[in-house]
Amino acid sequence: MSRLPATSDGAAAQSTNFADAVPHLLFRAAPDGRFEFLNRRFAELTGHDPVELGVEQGWLNALHPDDTARLRDDFTAARGAGTEVRSKIRLRHADGTFRWMLLVARRPDAADGDDAASWYGGASDIHAEVIAEAEVRDLNATLQERVDRQTAELSRTETRYASLFAVSKIAFAEQEMADAARILHALKINGVTDLARHMADHPELLTRCVAAVKTVSVNEACVRMLGFDTVDGAVDRPVERTADDIESVLLRQFEMIFYGWDNVEGRVVLIGSNGRRVPAFYSVTRLADERQLSSMIDISRQDRIEEMRLAVQEELARANRVATVGAFSASIAHELSQPIASAQMDAGTGLRLLRRDQPDIEAGIRQLERISSTIQRITTIVQHTRDQISGGQRDSQQIDLAVLARKTCDLLDREMRANGIDVTLEHEAPAMLVLGDFVDVQQILINLMNNARDAMRDMDGAGKSIAVMVQRSGGQVEVSVADRGTGIAPDDLDKLFQPFFTTKAGGIGLGLQICISAIQRLGGEMRAANRAGGGAVFTFSLPAVMP
Repeated sequence: MSRLPATSDGAAAQSTNFADAVPHLLFRAAPDGRFEFLNRRFAELTGHDPVELGVEQGWLNALHPDDTARLRDDFTAARGAGTEVRSKIRLRHADGTFRWMLLVARRPDAADGDDAASWYGGASDIHAEVIAEAEVRDLNATLQERVDRQTAELSRTETRYASLFAVSKIAFAEQEMADAARILHALKINGVTDLARHMADHPELLTRCVAAVKTVSVNEACVRMLGFDTVDGAVDRPVERTADDIESVLLRQFEMIFYGWDNVEGRVVLIGSNGRRVPAFYSVTRLADERQLSSMIDISRQDRIEEMRLAVQEELARANRVATVGAFSASIAHELSQPIASAQMDAGTGLRLLRRDQPDIEAGIRQLERISSTIQRITTIVQHTRDQISGGQRDSQQIDLAVLARKTCDLLDREMRANGIDVTLEHEAPAMLVLGDFVDVQQILINLMNNARDAMRDMDGAGKSIAVMVQRSGGQVEVSVADRGTGIAPDDLDKLFQPFFTTKAGGIGLGLQICISAIQRLGGEMRAANRAGGGAVFTFSLPAVMP
C-alpha cells in the first residue's frame, strides 16, 4: 500500500497500520479524484494488490467501467461546491462479482479555497439495500402488470358480451401476411427469441414488415363503419394509413406468426374516409397460407364511458400502490432514523479523537467498531423490511428479554447521557425467555425508549430518567419503559396505536403502530398509561417460554 502523509516516518507507519486494521475500505485521493492510497481491506475485497498494480490502476481495474466517469464527475462537483463526495459505485470483488458500495469522501483538513487538499474517505457495502430497492421496483411492476391484465380481460369480456347483441355491426378485413412472414421466419432461424425487443432495436425492420402487409378484402359492414362508398375505397390504400399507431397493432400480429399463436386481440382507432376516427375492438385469427382475418366492432358509443371507467380504475390502482409503497417507505425511514443518528454521532466523535495533536488511535478504533456494529444493524433492518415486502418469513427463536434489554440500554447509553437522561434497568434473576425475532423486539424497545427521551426533551435541569423493567407476570414476560415527561393527554390514550396518529411536531405516526403490530404477531399485547407521579409508562408482554 502507499503511505499516508505524515510529519514523520513513525507517524506515517502508525497511520498506515491503523488504516489497514480498520475492517472497512479506506482511501485517500488527490484533489482531482485520482486514488493515492488504499488500505489492506481493498486487496482483501477485490484480490487486487495496489502495491503491485499501482493504487490508481488497481482501483480502476476493480471499479465497474460504467461508474468511472460518474465517480470522477462527483469528485469534481464536490470540489467545486466545497461539499463531501457521496457516490454509489460497483466494485468487482475477488469472486468476480460486482457489489454496490457507498463511497463517501471529505477533505477535512482543507481550508476555504484550498484546492490542493486531499480527499479522505471510505466505502461500505450497500449491495443488499440496492437489491432491496430493485426488488421493490420489481414488485410494483408486477402489481401494475396484474392490474393491466385484469383490466384488459374485463374489457375483452364486456366487448364480447356486447357483440352477441350487435352481430350486424361486426366488420371483417382479410390481410395477406406472406411477405412479412418470410422476414419473420428468417429472424427466428437466425436466433432471435424476443421479437418485440428485436424490433425496438431495429425499427427499420419493423417498417419493412409493415410495408409488406396487404389488405386483400373487407366486408360491407367494414365499409359502412369506416364511411367509404365502395369496397375499393377501404382496400386500395397503404396499410400504414388504416389505423392510428398501426405499427404497434401489426407488431402483435407479427408476434402471432413468430410464436405460432392462434389469435390476438385488442383496441385500435381505425382511420376511415376523410380522416374519420373509429374506436374499435379487434380480434385477429390466423388462416391458411399466411392470411389473417380481423373482426372489428365499433365501440365509439361506449368509448367515453370506458375511458371514464378506466381512468377511475387506474387512479384507484395508483392510489393503492402509492399507499402501500408509502407505508413501507415511512416504516423503514422510521426504523433507520435512530441507528443513522447514532452512526453520525460516533463518526463525529471518532474524527475528533483522530484529529487531536496526539490522536487517540485506540479510542478511534472503538468508535469505528461501534459504527461497524451500527451499519450491520442498519443492514439487518433493511433486510428485514425487504423480507416483509416480499412476503418472506423469519424463523422465531428463543430470546432472553433481560439480555436484550441490557444490550439495548448499552446501545443507547451515550445518546441518553448526551440528553441528560439517567437510564436504569431492573430485571429478575431467572432467564426471561420468549419466542420472537431479536431485531423486531429490540426495535420495539428502542422505539419506546426514544419516545420516552422525546417526552422529556423540553425539560430543564435534573430529573430526567427512564426506567426499564423486565419481569414475569403469570405466563407472560413484561417489559416496561417509564419516563418522567409530561404524560399522555387523556383524549390521546385511545389513539396512540392508530396508524399516522402522532403528538410530535414533524412525526409520521407509525412508530407505535409498528410496535403493536409486531407484538401482536408474536401473540403478545401492548398498553400505555400515565404514571401517578408524572410521566408515562409503556408496557408490552409476550408469552413466556420455560427454560
